[in-house]
Amino acid sequence: MKKLHQTFNVRSLRRGVLALALGSMMVFSVPSYAVNVNSASAEILQNVRGIGPTRAKAIVEEREKNGPFVNSEDLNIRVKGIGQKTVEKMTESGLTFDGVEPLTRSKSIKIK
Repeated sequence: MKKLHQTFNVRSLRRGVLALALGSMMVFSVPSYAVNVNSASAEILQNVRGIGPTRAKAIVEEREKNGPFVNSEDLNIRVKGIGQKTVEKMTESGLTFDGVEPLTRSKSIKIK
């Protein structure tokens, strides 16, 4: 009887640990909040997966110098070292471009 009781406790513990691990994965895989690339400070941008202090500083400096980013492609083009796949991962992690009208074919942009 004692051995059966020990086995049951080990199984319960394993199930509990597995449930906790799976629950944690689900919580951390979905962004809990959105971070607007056009209004966030460098410190706030660092809360987005894939953006560290150097990238955050580069994003803020580019935004201050040349205005808000219109979409993910604009961020990709204007900030050195950020490729399209990186931008996609950042948007999946909560980076947004709210408040800026997206580019359309009928609009022209000035390239310096």
